[in-house]
Amino acid sequence: MPILQRIDSSEAFGRFLALYRKHNDGCPAPSHTRKKKCLDGTVVEVTIHRRTGLIPEQVKTTFYMMLQKYVDNYNYVAEKLPGFIYAENGRYPSLLTNNARMGEWCDCTDKTIYNHRKHLEALGVISTKFRGRRNDYELWITPEILFGNGEEEKPENALKTPKIDFLNINEKTFPPSNTNGESIVKVNINAESLKSGYRENSYGGRGGTETLGSQKDALSKSIAQSEEAGPARRPNQEIMAQSQEERDRQADALKNRVLPKLPPRLEKHFGELLVKFWMYAWKVLYPNREFSKEQQELAITAIYYGVYNRFDDARDGKGWADFQARQLEKLDKAAKYYDNHPDAYLPDPYAVQIRGKGYFDQENERGFAGLEAWMKRDEVRAENRRNKNDEERERRRKRAEQLLRQARRDFERLATGSDQRQEVRGKTQLQLWNYYRIIFSGLGKQYERKFAQQYLDQQARDFQPPKYYQSKRQRKIYSSDTTVVEVDEWMTDGDWYYSEL
Repeated sequence: MPILQRIDSSEAFGRFLALYRKHNDGCPAPSHTRKKKCLDGTVVEVTIHRRTGLIPEQVKTTFYMMLQKYVDNYNYVAEKLPGFIYAENGRYPSLLTNNARMGEWCDCTDKTIYNHRKHLEALGVISTKFRGRRNDYELWITPEILFGNGEEEKPENALKTPKIDFLNINEKTFPPSNTNGESIVKVNINAESLKSGYRENSYGGRGGTETLGSQKDALSKSIAQSEEAGPARRPNQEIMAQSQEERDRQADALKNRVLPKLPPRLEKHFGELLVKFWMYAWKVLYPNREFSKEQQELAITAIYYGVYNRFDDARDGKGWADFQARQLEKLDKAAKYYDNHPDAYLPDPYAVQIRGKGYFDQENERGFAGLEAWMKRDEVRAENRRNKNDEERERRRKRAEQLLRQARRDFERLATGSDQRQEVRGKTQLQLWNYYRIIFSGLGKQYERKFAQQYLDQQARDFQPPKYYQSKRQRKIYSSDTTVVEVDEWMTDGDWYYSEL
């Protein structure tokens, strides 16, 4: 009788990573041709390769959390039912869950979980069985991932998977893992530490602008970590990179890189903001380009004047931190645009031939300087959508309150035998309740519960209206009723309240 086997989470996740990389490596890269105008006025055709069918990197985080929860449930069944025999179809214990609950685990929306689950099902990693729209679904991870097929050879290093060379094209991965070309995935940690694409990365990448007091050591610390990091010095940590040779090349480049000179008489914390912005821009906009020391100095000078306005603006520490976060958000938006539009022309960070045509030059309104107006337009549209949603919620609330009052009166008239409205005339109490239940179910569960609670309260008092719902005539009759108080003889003697009667 086959019983439950032991699951090694790290090996299972390694098998998933191997399958994930194999799928992405096999994705085709069709070519796109566009025309480019050179400085001398000639027009040339440039061929761009763009890989299609890739599974997003964020799916790895979703599967990691899914694997941890599945193993916890698996171990619980193995502990409570040590003699558990799985079904004849070979399926192991399932994990009962839903997209909303998994979204809380992975710190994302249920729609994102739905899309990631479809990727994993297409990859053949998981299988699901639905049990109705209002119930959780069952989830299984395939035995090939959990235990392996027993015939595969264990690679010496799972990271040495062959990659496709796209002729040194300008390929970007967005959002980046960090600003120093390094990303780390730890084992047995929560989703907050697995920043493979959700919100901020492990180094506070997009918008990671802590206060100026803590920023003084952030740059030097990140550079020191990237210089000292290596496969032999990081046990139990998986390095995400294209190939071992690429990682070694990047590590050597970081060790031998000489930081460019900053503008003279620049305060230290301002210099760190400037360098951090340039390193992040290099990562997300120019990932496959190499800049010499002189070129980096030109780029930093363009950023110094075009983005930070020589730090002449009057801001306190919090103001500069917010400003830095805003600029990093602009870089994220620009990187998304160029990822979605591979044919778009990305200028050099500094002016090469014509003054003011660099991407970070303040005079170039079609460059980085134009992103502020773009972001403000998006914020206005988002604010309008929020206002429209608020108006719709308010309209629904008023409609629900009106229907609640109408339902209360209809049940009271039905109990007293009064004439009913034409819409509900001739209905019994059960039919009237079902009529309103269907109406309130269309307004949402919140108002459906309110209607059910109101019906129970009316039923408890035999469908008699409360005092504050009675008509003026009924309240007047109720207030004129005589209240009879029985008084004993001993209460009329002495100083008692009724002694004067």
